[in-house]
Amino acid sequence: MLHRFHTDLFQFEYKESQIDDSVLWESHCHPRFELIGVLEGDVNVMLEGTSHRLTEGQVIMVPSLYYHTITANQRMNNRRVIVLFDPVAIPEVLMDTLVSHPIPTVFFSPHIESLRAICQSEHHTLYIPLAEALMTEIFYDALKKTTEQTLLATDEFLEKTLSYIDRHLCERILLCDLARLTSRSKSSFCHLFEEKMKISPKQYIL
Repeated sequence: MLHRFHTDLFQFEYKESQIDDSVLWESHCHPRFELIGVLEGDVNVMLEGTSHRLTEGQVIMVPSLYYHTITANQRMNNRRVIVLFDPVAIPEVLMDTLVSHPIPTVFFSPHIESLRAICQSEHHTLYIPLAEALMTEIFYDALKKTTEQTLLATDEFLEKTLSYIDRHLCERILLCDLARLTSRSKSSFCHLFEEKMKISPKQYIL
């Protein structure tokens, strides 16, 4: 099942398929940026020699002319959203971070499901402004992840904390465990986390 539509800035595609072969796409590249969002499934993106795993709700933004191969980690139903676009589609304020010095990374975005619904709509033209606005939201999701990675590279407290949260997202994460992990009291941990991340630990986890 394949649904497509495009705007002046973006080409959207939603596809459902039953995966029987481990290799979905052989090594290839695009002259445009490519966004891959997984709604259902478990795939691996080999991007310029670096492996990135995507599962439900995860997204990766592949820079233009980056060679990549996509394989399935499990034989199962796969639902995905693909968006192709030129750098001009990215807000100018984000250009330096997302285009001039791209760091391909996997990040979560709740907006992929909304793009799927628009792709399947019979009235695409009505939703062009919304689709483009959702892409701006996704660019900011990518920026947030890139900013976190920059912080992680220089901050041991955040590296320990955010890595632990990422590894245990499917479990119950307790504040006392995070405080113990960083050798702090709960109040001291919360204060330092909010100071660095500008958000509470509970809000970040949610």
